[in-house]
Amino acid sequence: MKIRLFQDDQLDEDYMDVHYQVMTPIIEKVVEVVEGDQVCLHLYGKTEDNEQILINISDIYYFESVDKRTFAYLARQVYQVQESLAKLEIDLAEEGFVRINKSNIVNIAHIDSIKPEVNMRIKAIMENNEYLIINRSYKANFKQYLKERRNVI
Repeated sequence: MKIRLFQDDQLDEDYMDVHYQVMTPIIEKVVEVVEGDQVCLHLYGKTEDNEQILINISDIYYFESVDKRTFAYLARQVYQVQESLAKLEIDLAEEGFVRINKSNIVNIAHIDSIKPEVNMRIKAIMENNEYLIINRSYKANFKQYLKERRNVI
């Protein structure tokens, strides 16, 4: 995608034209932000001290389910959340989250790189250098999601 910016001191009002072949989720987000419709989603999480914290969804790297409890992993913090992985998978699909195995949902915006592993699995290396394994049964869905959301071929 190309972006061209022009400064024009003669304009009475700023404006923006968006030219596209197909409306993608990325273009929809850009339009939402420019039109001021961008809503910052939040989720409540609990610390180890049972303190309630409001977490910005975009700060979450991934969710993990352990012993029937769900945790949100940020760059350096971990919070327990009330929602199940199944609910989060549905609710956050439009926000860039996709299921990668039975226990994890990942935010593709925080994936730094991916590399193939043995047994047709994929290793997703996060921006904070943690890594998650994408199981082969979720691989096709993950690749399709990447293609749609981040225009990755």
